[in-house]
Amino acid sequence: MAGQRRLHEGRPRRWPALLILLTAGALAAAGTLARHRYARYAVEGQSMEPALRPGDWIIVDRAAYRDRLPRPGHVVLALDPREPAREIVKRVIRVDLHGQAWLEGDNGAGSTDSRNYGPVPRELVVGRVVWRYWPRVGRVR
Repeated sequence: MAGQRRLHEGRPRRWPALLILLTAGALAAAGTLARHRYARYAVEGQSMEPALRPGDWIIVDRAAYRDRLPRPGHVVLALDPREPAREIVKRVIRVDLHGQAWLEGDNGAGSTDSRNYGPVPRELVVGRVVWRYWPRVGRVR
């Protein structure tokens, strides 16, 4: 039969199915890791205006400071040193030799921050705010 392709005879090829299975597994693993590293939060209060407004949704990289200290200028999510069950979003102004961060809100008149309660211990800094995704989109700087 000239011009016609012959069907593959013998055992079926398994590598396409294996490739699909491995790709799906890798994507599932990446999704699981991303869910543990990144978390989303809604901003409440006006302490970080104009960078962040009430109702903005943000993404926090919870592993950002696993092996390093926050740097001045970073916007971070931290536990309130006065009430550790409460989370706060502030900008890092400086970090001392002991790893304690001085945190301030961008809106000084509307912020309770390190000017009121002093430096925040490193272990209370949860992660770095990296992205604002709703209703405004953009990197947080």
